Amino acid sequence: MACRDTGANARRLILLAAVSTIALTLDPGGVRPLFAQTQLPDVTVDAPKQKPRQSVQRAQASPSRAVQRRAETRNRPPPTTAPVPYVTPSTGTIGAPPAPYAGGQVASGGGLGLLGNRGVMNTPFNQTSFTAQLMQNQQARTIRDVLINDPSVRVTQAAGGGADGLFIRGFFYDSGDYALNGLAGIAPYYSTGANFIERVELLKGPSALLNGMTVGGTGASSGGAVGGSVNLITKHAPDVDITQLTGTYASKSQFGEQIDVSRRYGEHKEWGVRLNSSYSNGNTPWNRQTDELGNVALGLDYRGENARLAVDIGYQADNLKPPLRFFGVGAVTQIPDPPKAGLNFQVPWAYYAPTDFFTTVKGEVDLSDRITAYASFGYHDSNINYSYPSPTLNSNAGALSAVPGQGKETYETFAGEAGVRVKVDTGPVNHAINVGYSIVDRTYNQRVLWPVSRPGAATAAAAGAISTSWNLYTEPVNAPAPNYNYVRLNQMTGVDLWSVGVSDTMSLFNDRLQFVVGARRQTAGTEVTDYVAAANSRPFKDASVWTPAYAVIVKPVDRVSLYANYVEGLQTPVIVPGTFANGGTVFPPTSTKQTETGIKVDFGRITTTASLFDISQRNAITVVSGSSSTQQLDGMQRNRGAEFNIFGEITPEFRVLGGVTYIHAVQEKTTNGTYDGKRAIGVPQLAVNLGAEWDTPFVRDLTLTGRVIYTSAQYVNQANTLSLPDWTRVDLGARYTFTSPWNGKPIVVRASVENVFNKAYWASAYSGVITLGAPRTYLVSTTFNF
Repeated sequence: MACRDTGANARRLILLAAVSTIALTLDPGGVRPLFAQTQLPDVTVDAPKQKPRQSVQRAQASPSRAVQRRAETRNRPPPTTAPVPYVTPSTGTIGAPPAPYAGGQVASGGGLGLLGNRGVMNTPFNQTSFTAQLMQNQQARTIRDVLINDPSVRVTQAAGGGADGLFIRGFFYDSGDYALNGLAGIAPYYSTGANFIERVELLKGPSALLNGMTVGGTGASSGGAVGGSVNLITKHAPDVDITQLTGTYASKSQFGEQIDVSRRYGEHKEWGVRLNSSYSNGNTPWNRQTDELGNVALGLDYRGENARLAVDIGYQADNLKPPLRFFGVGAVTQIPDPPKAGLNFQVPWAYYAPTDFFTTVKGEVDLSDRITAYASFGYHDSNINYSYPSPTLNSNAGALSAVPGQGKETYETFAGEAGVRVKVDTGPVNHAINVGYSIVDRTYNQRVLWPVSRPGAATAAAAGAISTSWNLYTEPVNAPAPNYNYVRLNQMTGVDLWSVGVSDTMSLFNDRLQFVVGARRQTAGTEVTDYVAAANSRPFKDASVWTPAYAVIVKPVDRVSLYANYVEGLQTPVIVPGTFANGGTVFPPTSTKQTETGIKVDFGRITTTASLFDISQRNAITVVSGSSSTQQLDGMQRNRGAEFNIFGEITPEFRVLGGVTYIHAVQEKTTNGTYDGKRAIGVPQLAVNLGAEWDTPFVRDLTLTGRVIYTSAQYVNQANTLSLPDWTRVDLGARYTFTSPWNGKPIVVRASVENVFNKAYWASAYSGVITLGAPRTYLVSTTFNF
């Protein structure tokens, strides 16, 4: 329900400010910032050599082959109960995410699917795992707000669009491809709240061997996670009890709350329960837009002597009015200037209302000290109801037009995997072997209505669609709501993906030399049933392909890791949606190949990575002709680039996170060579992110934060005659931690401003459409611990 009571909003704001002000005045001294209540217990990052298993009461085992980094939780408060040490064996992954790195913003490693959990220096890929501490301190609303910290990622829609689609290394990553606890397509479909997520694992580059094929948007149109992939790890109970309440505010008048409660039970704390929920409602920074977003997630887990189990159940709902979608690009000779920051170009009767139910179950059983069998299952049911026009720019002066649609979409996704992890020594070589089977099944139903002048006509062309017209720079507050009286689209799309993979990580010389080899046999099947135009239906058809990968790690000296990899990605057969004039056309499955080399240097409390990569993918484009558009394949897109990343603490008081990405993206093998050598659509040549946190010496427990995001120009069309200018966004913030006068526990007040200078800019271009960046946004929150 939209928040319309101005007086009530004012009272909420005054109350929030009063609580924070009173608390600040009651404790002038304060204490050092305390965040341990949101952290998991320390674990080893990489597998130690196997020893006889001990009981769960044992102390944490230390690795014998390499010094492993532990989480250095800054200023950890005394736990309410003594932690119960527990260590997951080297062949297990449940309950053993790599610990946070110095500074707490990113983890010291992450999950690599078939390769299990790996530390940064033992990962032959470029991966960043963002922590819950970073998400809370940056007041991230959805996963989009987390991934914007990486220079190799650019979001396709700003806050207000309702979707978390991305570019990773210059290739599109669909919001339907996000994995939840390692299972593709199980995360909420369009956007995922950050409040119940412990880690956001960003892997750059294709990952067909590691994670298998991605299921994609409609179930038959995945981008293949060619440029990278994202896995979300849900929160589970640490050894320290958590009872936390956070009040939130976002401009213009969005108020909300977040609840986080966690406990462990049993003689050895083997049973864990964690509940996270959030709710916010009110006016967004965009004119005339309201957003009501809420979720609840329950995490249960069991950690026994020889078995571990984790169960997650969640529900999320969003009600966005009106949603700010993308712009098609029609007959223009240049892209018009963006409208004033915050101006809402959307019609007032548009809405977008998705709901998501999701669950995962993961289990592991240790058959011996060196063998673990594992299995997991996920289910996701997504329903989206909407009504909006996606306008097309028809003139340099900003003329817009669109045929609005009212639709209902449902996605039902099943995912599962099972396998065995084995540790074997053959002389001086240690083998970590994984054999696994995975499957993903998605059924997608879509029904779209149009307003037409002749509803009884046999075809859409004869029906006479009624278009809505307005201008980019004038808010269409008086645009009349249409009468949806024609079934434009009614279809069911299905996709079945299954694969068998095997990998072997061979380590020599105390892990100074490591080889990774593996292959996955993948089969993808798709079908389409069109209830309006039977000719567009396609029977079930599948295809199989091998996707190999290999990598090497060399550590010439301590704290330096050189790596190289060859890995492939794989796209599902793409079925063009019925909203295009060539709906029903099937593009066959295609593999993508990447070569990458890099170096990582761990200076103890700060780590840098540098990498070079070369990725090629078939080029799918949207071609607009008059009032209709088609999807077409035209040659290849080749992205060659370099990345530099940095994270950690320069000093204990000064933390950094960011990097630079350079990508030279060109079109190759286009029809008749027309666009060969032209730049690829929507790929900026240079992207820079630099964020910093400083614990000030002049005010104890006050931390100042800042971030600069730069994106160079992007081309909008194949001919490179249309482009978006470069843009820079500056974010500033602060947080203050003090002791509660009521219970002696920490209270944290956070405030930040995104897009400080309220810059109006075109954020991104992809597949023939462009999107706007968000206006200045104020964020305030206060976290209480009980």
